[in-house]
Amino acid sequence: MAETSVQGARCKSSGDRPNRGLQNRPPPLSPPRDHISALPDAVIHHIFSFLTIRDVVKTSVLSKRWRSTWTTTADLVFIGYSEHRRLRTLDFSSLVDSVLSQCSTSPPTVTVRRFHVIGFVCDEDDCPKVDLWLHFAVRRRVEHLRLWLSEQTMGVYTLPGILYGLSWLVRLDVAGCCFSLGATVSWPCLKVLSIDYAELSDDFLGRIFRGSPVLESLKLRGCWGVRNVTIDSLSLKKLVLKGRGTSYNSCVENLRAPNLLSLRVLQGTHADFRLDHVSSLVEAKLDLYVETDDGLSCSAGRDLLKELLEKLRNVPTITIGGWCLKVLSLLEMDGVPSPLSKHQNLILHAPVSQSDLPGIAYMLQSSQCLEKLVIRLIRFPKFVLDEESKARYTFDEDFLCSRKGSFECLAKHLKRVEIIGCEDSLGWKHVLALIKFLLGDALVLEKLIIKAELFPQYIPKHLQAVVLSKLLGVFRNVLSYRRASKIAEVIFDYPFELVSS
Repeated sequence: MAETSVQGARCKSSGDRPNRGLQNRPPPLSPPRDHISALPDAVIHHIFSFLTIRDVVKTSVLSKRWRSTWTTTADLVFIGYSEHRRLRTLDFSSLVDSVLSQCSTSPPTVTVRRFHVIGFVCDEDDCPKVDLWLHFAVRRRVEHLRLWLSEQTMGVYTLPGILYGLSWLVRLDVAGCCFSLGATVSWPCLKVLSIDYAELSDDFLGRIFRGSPVLESLKLRGCWGVRNVTIDSLSLKKLVLKGRGTSYNSCVENLRAPNLLSLRVLQGTHADFRLDHVSSLVEAKLDLYVETDDGLSCSAGRDLLKELLEKLRNVPTITIGGWCLKVLSLLEMDGVPSPLSKHQNLILHAPVSQSDLPGIAYMLQSSQCLEKLVIRLIRFPKFVLDEESKARYTFDEDFLCSRKGSFECLAKHLKRVEIIGCEDSLGWKHVLALIKFLLGDALVLEKLIIKAELFPQYIPKHLQAVVLSKLLGVFRNVLSYRRASKIAEVIFDYPFELVSS
Protein backbone atom coordinates (compact mmCIF):
# COMPACT_ATOMS: atom_id res chain seq x y z
CA MET A 1 0.00 0.00 0.00
CA ALA A 2 2.78 2.42 0.83
CA GLU A 3 4.44 1.92 -2.54
CA THR A 4 1.13 2.53 -4.32
CA SER A 5 0.59 5.81 -2.45
CA VAL A 6 4.02 7.11 -3.36
CA GLN A 7 3.52 6.38 -7.03
CA GLY A 8 0.14 8.12 -6.92
CA ALA A 9 1.62 11.17 -5.24
CA ARG A 10 4.31 11.47 -7.87
CA CYS A 11 1.79 11.32 -10.64
CA LYS A 12 -0.42 13.81 -8.98
CA SER A 13 2.34 16.32 -8.20
CA SER A 14 3.51 16.36 -11.80
CA GLY A 15 0.11 17.36 -12.99
CA ASP A 16 0.17 14.67 -15.71
CA ARG A 17 -2.78 12.40 -16.33
CA PRO A 18 -1.84 8.83 -17.22
CA ASN A 19 -2.62 7.88 -20.83
CA ARG A 20 -4.04 4.37 -20.56
CA GLY A 21 -4.09 3.97 -24.34
CA LEU A 22 -0.34 4.53 -24.64
CA GLN A 23 0.32 2.21 -21.74
CA ASN A 24 -1.48 -0.69 -23.42
CA ARG A 25 0.01 -0.14 -26.87
CA PRO A 26 2.79 -2.68 -27.71
CA PRO A 27 6.25 -1.25 -28.34
CA PRO A 28 7.08 -0.61 -32.00
CA LEU A 29 8.64 -3.57 -33.83
CA SER A 30 12.31 -3.24 -34.59
CA PRO A 31 13.52 -4.49 -37.96
CA PRO A 32 14.50 -8.21 -37.82
CA ARG A 33 18.14 -8.77 -37.10
CA ASP A 34 20.17 -10.74 -39.64
CA HIS A 35 21.63 -13.40 -37.38
CA ILE A 36 23.04 -15.30 -40.37
CA SER A 37 25.28 -12.42 -41.35
CA ALA A 38 26.66 -12.31 -37.83
CA LEU A 39 28.02 -15.86 -38.01
CA PRO A 40 31.81 -16.14 -38.19
CA ASP A 41 33.40 -17.71 -41.26
CA ALA A 42 34.44 -20.81 -39.36
CA VAL A 43 30.82 -21.58 -38.43
CA ILE A 44 29.59 -20.94 -41.97
CA HIS A 45 32.23 -23.25 -43.43
CA HIS A 46 31.29 -25.90 -40.89
CA ILE A 47 27.68 -25.68 -42.10
CA PHE A 48 28.89 -26.01 -45.70
CA SER A 49 30.65 -29.27 -44.85
CA PHE A 50 27.25 -30.98 -44.38
CA LEU A 51 25.79 -29.81 -47.71
CA THR A 52 26.16 -30.93 -51.29
CA ILE A 53 28.07 -28.54 -53.52
CA ARG A 54 24.83 -27.54 -55.28
CA ASP A 55 23.27 -26.54 -51.96
CA VAL A 56 26.44 -24.72 -50.93
CA VAL A 57 26.24 -22.55 -54.05
CA LYS A 58 22.55 -21.81 -53.36
CA THR A 59 23.44 -20.25 -50.00
CA SER A 60 24.64 -17.17 -51.87
CA VAL A 61 21.02 -15.89 -51.90
CA LEU A 62 20.54 -16.11 -48.13
CA SER A 63 22.16 -12.80 -47.28
CA LYS A 64 24.68 -10.25 -48.47
CA ARG A 65 27.14 -11.72 -46.01
CA TRP A 66 26.86 -15.13 -47.69
CA ARG A 67 26.92 -13.90 -51.27
CA SER A 68 30.53 -14.86 -51.89
CA THR A 69 31.36 -16.76 -48.70
CA TRP A 70 30.75 -20.11 -50.36
CA THR A 71 33.69 -19.52 -52.72
CA THR A 72 36.06 -19.91 -49.74
CA THR A 73 34.55 -23.19 -48.51
CA ALA A 74 37.05 -25.77 -47.30
CA ASP A 75 34.98 -28.69 -48.62
CA LEU A 76 34.43 -29.22 -52.34
CA VAL A 77 32.55 -32.49 -52.88
CA PHE A 78 31.26 -33.23 -56.39
CA ILE A 79 29.11 -36.34 -56.80
CA GLY A 80 28.25 -37.46 -60.32
CA TYR A 81 25.14 -39.39 -59.37
CA SER A 82 22.12 -38.93 -57.15
CA GLU A 83 20.06 -41.55 -55.32
CA HIS A 84 17.98 -42.28 -58.41
CA ARG A 85 20.06 -41.36 -61.44
CA ARG A 86 23.50 -40.60 -62.75
CA LEU A 87 24.15 -37.04 -63.91
CA ARG A 88 25.09 -36.54 -67.53
CA THR A 89 28.84 -36.19 -68.01
CA LEU A 90 28.42 -32.76 -69.59
CA ASP A 91 26.29 -31.49 -66.71
CA PHE A 92 28.74 -32.80 -64.13
CA SER A 93 31.90 -31.40 -65.73
CA SER A 94 30.18 -28.05 -66.31
CA LEU A 95 29.24 -27.91 -62.64
CA VAL A 96 32.81 -28.59 -61.52
CA ASP A 97 34.22 -26.07 -64.01
CA SER A 98 31.79 -23.36 -62.91
CA VAL A 99 32.36 -23.85 -59.19
CA LEU A 100 36.15 -23.97 -59.47
CA SER A 101 36.15 -20.89 -61.70
CA GLN A 102 34.36 -18.86 -59.03
CA CYS A 103 36.43 -20.34 -56.21
CA SER A 104 39.58 -19.32 -58.07
CA THR A 105 38.71 -15.67 -57.38
CA SER A 106 39.20 -16.18 -53.65
CA PRO A 107 42.64 -15.38 -52.15
CA PRO A 108 45.31 -17.99 -52.92
CA THR A 109 45.88 -18.45 -49.19
CA VAL A 110 42.43 -20.12 -48.87
CA THR A 111 42.99 -23.86 -48.39
CA VAL A 112 40.74 -26.82 -49.23
CA ARG A 113 40.34 -29.55 -46.64
CA ARG A 114 38.36 -31.95 -48.85
CA PHE A 115 38.32 -32.16 -52.64
CA HIS A 116 36.19 -35.05 -53.91
CA VAL A 117 35.19 -35.97 -57.46
CA ILE A 118 33.00 -39.07 -57.35
CA GLY A 119 31.37 -41.02 -60.17
CA PHE A 120 32.70 -39.00 -63.13
CA VAL A 121 32.55 -40.82 -66.48
CA CYS A 122 35.93 -39.85 -67.89
CA ASP A 123 36.91 -40.44 -71.51
CA GLU A 124 40.20 -39.51 -73.16
CA ASP A 125 38.97 -36.01 -74.10
CA ASP A 126 38.19 -35.31 -70.43
CA CYS A 127 41.69 -36.10 -69.13
CA PRO A 128 43.05 -32.52 -69.52
CA LYS A 129 39.99 -31.23 -67.68
CA VAL A 130 40.58 -33.60 -64.76
CA ASP A 131 44.21 -32.46 -64.70
CA LEU A 132 43.03 -28.87 -64.23
CA TRP A 133 40.72 -29.90 -61.39
CA LEU A 134 43.54 -31.66 -59.58
CA HIS A 135 45.92 -28.74 -60.13
CA PHE A 136 43.34 -26.48 -58.45
CA ALA A 137 43.22 -28.87 -55.47
CA VAL A 138 47.02 -28.93 -55.28
CA ARG A 139 47.27 -25.12 -55.34
CA ARG A 140 44.81 -24.99 -52.44
CA ARG A 141 46.89 -27.51 -50.45
CA VAL A 142 44.16 -30.15 -50.27
CA GLU A 143 44.36 -32.50 -47.28
CA HIS A 144 41.83 -35.17 -48.31
CA LEU A 145 41.76 -35.92 -52.05
CA ARG A 146 39.24 -38.40 -53.46
CA LEU A 147 39.03 -39.16 -57.17
CA TRP A 148 36.59 -41.99 -57.95
CA LEU A 149 36.11 -42.36 -61.67
CA SER A 150 33.31 -44.46 -63.11
CA GLU A 151 34.08 -48.15 -63.53
CA GLN A 152 32.99 -48.02 -67.16
CA THR A 153 35.96 -45.75 -67.94
CA MET A 154 38.42 -47.53 -65.64
CA GLY A 155 42.04 -47.11 -66.68
CA VAL A 156 41.51 -44.15 -69.03
CA TYR A 157 42.98 -41.50 -66.74
CA THR A 158 46.58 -41.47 -65.46
CA LEU A 159 47.28 -39.51 -62.28
CA PRO A 160 49.58 -36.53 -62.99
CA GLY A 161 53.10 -36.44 -61.58
CA ILE A 162 52.27 -33.47 -59.37
CA LEU A 163 50.31 -35.75 -57.03
CA TYR A 164 53.24 -37.96 -56.07
CA GLY A 165 55.05 -35.29 -54.05
CA LEU A 166 52.36 -33.53 -51.97
CA SER A 167 53.93 -32.84 -48.59
CA TRP A 168 50.63 -31.82 -46.93
CA LEU A 169 48.34 -34.61 -48.18
CA VAL A 170 46.75 -36.55 -45.28
CA ARG A 171 44.32 -38.85 -47.08
CA LEU A 172 44.17 -40.11 -50.67
CA ASP A 173 41.35 -42.21 -52.18
CA VAL A 174 41.54 -43.09 -55.88
CA ALA A 175 39.46 -45.49 -57.98
CA GLY A 176 39.63 -46.37 -61.65
CA CYS A 177 42.86 -44.41 -62.21
CA CYS A 178 46.27 -45.41 -63.55
CA PHE A 179 49.49 -44.88 -61.62
CA SER A 180 52.87 -44.04 -63.10
CA LEU A 181 54.58 -47.11 -61.68
CA GLY A 182 58.04 -45.60 -62.13
CA ALA A 183 57.25 -42.44 -60.15
CA THR A 184 58.97 -41.51 -56.90
CA VAL A 185 56.50 -41.18 -54.01
CA SER A 186 56.85 -38.57 -51.25
CA TRP A 187 53.82 -38.26 -48.98
CA PRO A 188 55.32 -37.34 -45.58
CA CYS A 189 51.92 -36.53 -43.99
CA LEU A 190 49.78 -39.25 -45.61
CA LYS A 191 47.92 -41.37 -43.04
CA VAL A 192 45.17 -43.10 -45.07
CA LEU A 193 45.52 -44.52 -48.60
CA SER A 194 42.79 -46.32 -50.55
CA ILE A 195 43.33 -47.63 -54.10
CA ASP A 196 40.51 -49.26 -56.09
CA TYR A 197 40.73 -50.98 -59.48
CA ALA A 198 44.31 -50.13 -60.46
CA GLU A 199 47.39 -51.88 -61.73
CA LEU A 200 50.21 -51.81 -59.19
CA SER A 201 53.52 -53.64 -58.70
CA ASP A 202 55.53 -54.98 -55.80
CA ASP A 203 58.18 -52.33 -56.40
CA PHE A 204 55.73 -49.41 -56.58
CA LEU A 205 53.96 -50.54 -53.42
CA GLY A 206 57.33 -50.65 -51.68
CA ARG A 207 58.04 -47.08 -52.77
CA ILE A 208 54.68 -46.02 -51.34
CA PHE A 209 55.66 -47.50 -47.97
CA ARG A 210 59.09 -45.85 -48.03
CA GLY A 211 57.68 -42.48 -49.12
CA SER A 212 54.82 -42.46 -46.58
CA PRO A 213 56.50 -42.68 -43.16
CA VAL A 214 53.30 -42.02 -41.16
CA LEU A 215 50.88 -44.12 -43.23
CA GLU A 216 48.45 -45.87 -40.86
CA SER A 217 45.81 -47.47 -43.09
CA LEU A 218 45.96 -49.03 -46.57
CA LYS A 219 43.11 -50.52 -48.61
CA LEU A 220 43.63 -52.28 -51.94
CA ARG A 221 40.41 -53.19 -53.72
CA GLY A 222 40.28 -54.99 -57.03
CA CYS A 223 43.95 -54.22 -57.73
CA TRP A 224 46.28 -56.41 -59.76
CA GLY A 225 50.00 -56.74 -60.37
CA VAL A 226 50.96 -57.17 -56.70
CA ARG A 227 52.15 -60.61 -55.63
CA ASN A 228 54.44 -60.25 -52.65
CA VAL A 229 53.52 -57.60 -50.08
CA THR A 230 56.19 -56.83 -47.48
CA ILE A 231 55.27 -54.19 -44.91
CA ASP A 232 58.14 -53.27 -42.59
CA SER A 233 56.62 -49.90 -41.74
CA LEU A 234 56.21 -49.20 -38.02
CA SER A 235 53.30 -46.82 -38.64
CA LEU A 236 51.02 -48.96 -40.86
CA LYS A 237 48.51 -50.65 -38.56
CA LYS A 238 45.54 -51.54 -40.80
CA LEU A 239 45.49 -53.40 -44.15
CA VAL A 240 42.41 -54.31 -46.19
CA LEU A 241 42.68 -56.58 -49.24
CA LYS A 242 39.36 -56.60 -51.02
CA GLY A 243 38.17 -58.13 -54.27
CA ARG A 244 35.59 -56.79 -56.65
CA GLY A 245 32.13 -58.32 -56.46
CA THR A 246 32.31 -62.11 -56.66
CA SER A 247 35.11 -62.23 -59.20
CA TYR A 248 38.78 -62.90 -58.54
CA ASN A 249 40.86 -59.75 -58.66
CA SER A 250 43.82 -60.08 -56.38
CA CYS A 251 47.17 -61.59 -57.26
CA VAL A 252 48.63 -61.34 -53.74
CA GLU A 253 50.34 -64.61 -52.91
CA ASN A 254 52.46 -63.71 -49.88
CA LEU A 255 51.94 -61.14 -47.13
CA ARG A 256 54.59 -60.28 -44.56
CA ALA A 257 53.65 -57.59 -42.03
CA PRO A 258 55.31 -57.94 -38.59
CA ASN A 259 53.89 -54.68 -37.17
CA LEU A 260 50.34 -54.84 -38.52
CA LEU A 261 47.49 -54.67 -35.99
CA SER A 262 44.43 -55.19 -38.21
CA LEU A 263 44.11 -57.36 -41.32
CA ARG A 264 41.01 -57.88 -43.42
CA VAL A 265 40.98 -60.19 -46.42
CA LEU A 266 37.70 -59.93 -48.33
CA GLN A 267 38.23 -61.40 -51.76
CA GLY A 268 38.71 -64.38 -53.99
CA THR A 269 42.24 -65.65 -53.59
CA HIS A 270 44.79 -68.23 -54.65
CA ALA A 271 44.69 -71.62 -53.00
CA ASP A 272 48.32 -70.94 -52.04
CA PHE A 273 47.83 -67.50 -50.41
CA ARG A 274 50.26 -67.26 -47.49
CA LEU A 275 50.67 -65.14 -44.38
CA ASP A 276 54.17 -64.69 -42.99
CA HIS A 277 55.13 -63.07 -39.69
CA VAL A 278 51.87 -61.38 -38.62
CA SER A 279 52.45 -61.87 -34.90
CA SER A 280 51.38 -58.34 -33.90
CA LEU A 281 47.80 -58.66 -35.13
CA VAL A 282 45.00 -57.95 -32.66
CA GLU A 283 42.20 -58.20 -35.22
CA ALA A 284 41.81 -60.35 -38.35
CA LYS A 285 38.93 -60.92 -40.74
CA LEU A 286 38.92 -63.82 -43.20
CA ASP A 287 36.11 -63.44 -45.70
CA LEU A 288 37.82 -65.04 -48.66
CA TYR A 289 36.90 -67.80 -51.11
CA VAL A 290 38.30 -69.97 -53.86
CA GLU A 291 36.23 -69.76 -57.02
CA THR A 292 35.98 -72.43 -59.71
CA ASP A 293 34.13 -72.53 -63.02
CA ASP A 294 31.13 -74.09 -61.26
CA GLY A 295 30.99 -71.60 -58.40
CA LEU A 296 32.50 -71.22 -54.94
CA SER A 297 34.44 -74.38 -54.11
CA CYS A 298 34.77 -75.46 -50.49
CA SER A 299 36.94 -78.50 -51.17
CA ALA A 300 39.72 -76.46 -52.82
CA GLY A 301 40.42 -74.28 -49.80
CA ARG A 302 40.67 -76.66 -46.86
CA ASP A 303 44.45 -76.69 -46.60
CA LEU A 304 44.60 -72.93 -47.22
CA LEU A 305 42.17 -72.06 -44.45
CA LYS A 306 43.69 -74.45 -41.95
CA GLU A 307 47.12 -72.89 -42.47
CA LEU A 308 45.73 -69.34 -42.18
CA LEU A 309 44.05 -70.19 -38.87
CA GLU A 310 47.34 -71.62 -37.61
CA LYS A 311 49.02 -68.28 -38.41
CA LEU A 312 46.23 -66.35 -36.69
CA ARG A 313 45.84 -68.48 -33.58
CA ASN A 314 47.15 -65.73 -31.26
CA VAL A 315 44.85 -62.99 -32.59
CA PRO A 316 42.41 -61.84 -29.88
CA THR A 317 39.56 -60.92 -32.29
CA ILE A 318 38.83 -62.89 -35.45
CA THR A 319 36.01 -62.72 -37.98
CA ILE A 320 35.12 -65.70 -40.18
CA GLY A 321 33.11 -65.25 -43.39
CA GLY A 322 30.44 -67.53 -44.87
CA TRP A 323 32.65 -69.51 -47.27
CA CYS A 324 35.30 -70.05 -44.62
CA LEU A 325 32.73 -71.39 -42.17
CA LYS A 326 31.54 -73.97 -44.69
CA VAL A 327 35.12 -75.07 -45.30
CA LEU A 328 35.53 -75.46 -41.54
CA SER A 329 32.44 -77.66 -41.56
CA LEU A 330 34.22 -80.02 -43.96
CA LEU A 331 37.28 -80.07 -41.70
CA GLU A 332 35.07 -80.91 -38.73
CA MET A 333 33.31 -83.70 -40.60
CA ASP A 334 36.69 -85.09 -41.68
CA GLY A 335 37.83 -85.18 -38.06
CA VAL A 336 40.67 -82.71 -38.67
CA PRO A 337 41.77 -81.37 -35.26
CA SER A 338 41.12 -77.68 -34.75
CA PRO A 339 44.21 -75.60 -33.91
CA LEU A 340 43.98 -74.28 -30.36
CA SER A 341 43.80 -70.50 -30.38
CA LYS A 342 43.72 -67.55 -28.01
CA HIS A 343 40.68 -65.91 -29.63
CA GLN A 344 38.68 -63.97 -27.06
CA ASN A 345 36.21 -62.50 -29.54
CA LEU A 346 34.77 -64.54 -32.43
CA ILE A 347 32.56 -63.01 -35.12
CA LEU A 348 30.83 -65.27 -37.65
CA HIS A 349 29.20 -63.95 -40.84
CA ALA A 350 26.95 -66.78 -42.02
CA PRO A 351 23.32 -67.76 -42.63
CA VAL A 352 23.63 -70.51 -39.94
CA SER A 353 22.19 -73.22 -42.12
CA GLN A 354 22.60 -76.95 -41.56
CA SER A 355 25.97 -76.96 -43.31
CA ASP A 356 27.32 -74.25 -40.96
CA LEU A 357 26.79 -76.10 -37.68
CA PRO A 358 29.96 -78.27 -37.85
CA GLY A 359 32.00 -75.15 -38.70
CA ILE A 360 30.63 -73.39 -35.62
CA ALA A 361 31.55 -76.44 -33.54
CA TYR A 362 35.05 -76.36 -35.06
CA MET A 363 35.61 -72.74 -34.03
CA LEU A 364 34.15 -73.25 -30.54
CA GLN A 365 36.50 -76.19 -30.04
CA SER A 366 39.45 -74.08 -31.24
CA SER A 367 38.63 -70.95 -29.22
CA GLN A 368 39.06 -72.27 -25.69
CA CYS A 369 39.43 -68.74 -24.21
CA LEU A 370 36.39 -67.33 -26.01
CA GLU A 371 34.52 -64.63 -24.05
CA LYS A 372 32.33 -63.04 -26.73
CA LEU A 373 30.58 -64.65 -29.71
CA VAL A 374 28.87 -62.53 -32.37
CA ILE A 375 26.90 -64.14 -35.19
CA ARG A 376 25.79 -61.86 -38.01
CA LEU A 377 23.20 -63.62 -40.14
CA ILE A 378 23.78 -63.03 -43.83
CA ARG A 379 22.65 -64.44 -47.16
CA PHE A 380 25.34 -66.45 -48.88
CA PRO A 381 25.72 -67.53 -52.53
CA LYS A 382 25.53 -71.15 -53.56
CA PHE A 383 28.71 -73.10 -52.90
CA VAL A 384 29.98 -76.25 -54.59
CA LEU A 385 30.46 -79.61 -52.84
CA ASP A 386 31.85 -82.73 -54.42
CA GLU A 387 29.78 -85.91 -54.16
CA GLU A 388 31.91 -87.29 -51.34
CA SER A 389 31.44 -84.14 -49.27
CA LYS A 390 27.69 -84.09 -49.87
CA ALA A 391 27.38 -87.54 -48.34
CA ARG A 392 28.79 -86.24 -45.04
CA TYR A 393 25.93 -83.81 -44.41
CA THR A 394 23.61 -86.37 -42.84
CA PHE A 395 23.14 -84.68 -39.45
CA ASP A 396 20.24 -82.50 -38.25
CA GLU A 397 19.86 -79.45 -36.01
CA ASP A 398 20.65 -81.57 -32.93
CA PHE A 399 24.26 -81.88 -34.11
CA LEU A 400 25.54 -79.37 -31.56
CA CYS A 401 23.67 -81.04 -28.72
CA SER A 402 25.54 -84.24 -29.51
CA ARG A 403 28.74 -82.33 -28.64
CA LYS A 404 27.44 -81.22 -25.23
CA GLY A 405 30.17 -80.71 -22.66
CA SER A 406 33.02 -80.85 -25.18
CA PHE A 407 33.68 -77.09 -25.48
CA GLU A 408 35.93 -75.63 -22.79
CA CYS A 409 35.00 -72.04 -23.62
CA LEU A 410 31.34 -72.71 -22.79
CA ALA A 411 32.26 -74.15 -19.42
CA LYS A 412 34.68 -71.42 -18.31
CA HIS A 413 34.78 -68.25 -20.40
CA LEU A 414 31.87 -67.40 -22.74
CA LYS A 415 29.99 -64.48 -21.19
CA ARG A 416 28.30 -62.70 -24.07
CA VAL A 417 26.52 -63.86 -27.24
CA GLU A 418 25.05 -61.54 -29.87
CA ILE A 419 22.95 -62.74 -32.79
CA ILE A 420 22.23 -60.07 -35.35
CA GLY A 421 20.09 -60.45 -38.44
CA CYS A 422 16.86 -59.92 -40.29
CA GLU A 423 13.48 -61.23 -39.22
CA ASP A 424 13.49 -64.11 -41.71
CA SER A 425 16.84 -65.37 -40.44
CA LEU A 426 15.70 -65.36 -36.83
CA GLY A 427 12.90 -67.71 -37.78
CA TRP A 428 15.19 -70.44 -39.11
CA LYS A 429 15.22 -73.60 -37.07
CA HIS A 430 19.01 -73.90 -37.13
CA VAL A 431 19.43 -70.46 -35.54
CA LEU A 432 17.00 -71.40 -32.78
CA ALA A 433 18.81 -74.73 -32.34
CA LEU A 434 22.08 -72.84 -31.90
CA ILE A 435 20.53 -70.46 -29.36
CA LYS A 436 19.03 -73.38 -27.44
CA PHE A 437 22.40 -75.13 -27.33
CA LEU A 438 24.30 -72.05 -26.16
CA LEU A 439 21.82 -71.24 -23.40
CA GLY A 440 21.81 -74.83 -22.22
CA ASP A 441 25.58 -75.35 -22.19
CA ALA A 442 27.26 -71.97 -21.43
CA LEU A 443 27.82 -72.12 -17.68
CA VAL A 444 29.08 -68.53 -17.15
CA LEU A 445 26.96 -66.77 -19.76
CA GLU A 446 25.84 -63.30 -18.70
CA LYS A 447 24.01 -61.91 -21.75
CA LEU A 448 22.44 -63.32 -24.89
CA ILE A 449 21.30 -60.50 -27.18
CA ILE A 450 19.09 -61.09 -30.21
CA LYS A 451 18.97 -58.04 -32.45
CA ALA A 452 16.50 -57.97 -35.34
CA GLU A 453 17.70 -55.58 -38.01
CA LEU A 454 14.46 -54.36 -39.50
CA PHE A 455 13.74 -51.37 -41.67
CA PRO A 456 10.09 -50.47 -41.11
CA GLN A 457 10.10 -47.94 -43.95
CA TYR A 458 10.56 -50.84 -46.38
CA ILE A 459 7.90 -53.10 -44.82
CA PRO A 460 4.33 -52.46 -46.09
CA LYS A 461 2.05 -51.46 -43.24
CA HIS A 462 -0.29 -54.37 -43.83
CA LEU A 463 2.63 -56.77 -43.27
CA GLN A 464 4.16 -55.12 -40.21
CA ALA A 465 1.81 -56.92 -37.83
CA VAL A 466 2.80 -60.24 -39.41
CA VAL A 467 6.50 -59.45 -39.02
CA LEU A 468 6.03 -58.47 -35.39
CA SER A 469 4.03 -61.65 -34.73
CA LYS A 470 6.89 -63.78 -36.12
CA LEU A 471 9.38 -61.96 -33.93
CA LEU A 472 7.27 -62.50 -30.83
CA GLY A 473 7.04 -66.19 -31.69
CA VAL A 474 10.83 -66.41 -31.86
CA PHE A 475 11.15 -64.60 -28.55
CA ARG A 476 8.68 -66.94 -26.82
CA ASN A 477 10.65 -69.95 -28.01
CA VAL A 478 13.94 -68.55 -26.74
CA LEU A 479 12.48 -67.63 -23.35
CA SER A 480 11.32 -71.22 -22.92
CA TYR A 481 14.84 -72.68 -23.28
CA ARG A 482 16.73 -73.94 -20.25
CA ARG A 483 19.63 -71.78 -19.07
CA ALA A 484 22.74 -73.39 -17.66
CA SER A 485 23.91 -70.09 -16.20
CA LYS A 486 21.86 -68.72 -13.32
CA ILE A 487 22.80 -65.14 -14.23
CA ALA A 488 22.14 -65.43 -17.97
CA GLU A 489 20.03 -62.55 -19.25
CA VAL A 490 18.18 -62.75 -22.57
CA ILE A 491 17.73 -59.40 -24.33
CA PHE A 492 15.64 -58.79 -27.44
CA ASP A 493 16.57 -55.73 -29.45
CA TYR A 494 14.23 -54.71 -32.27
CA PRO A 495 12.98 -51.37 -33.68
CA PHE A 496 10.21 -50.05 -31.47
CA GLU A 497 8.95 -47.81 -34.25
CA LEU A 498 7.64 -50.95 -35.91
CA VAL A 499 5.30 -51.45 -32.98
CA SER A 500 4.22 -47.81 -32.79
CA SER A 501 3.41 -47.64 -36.49
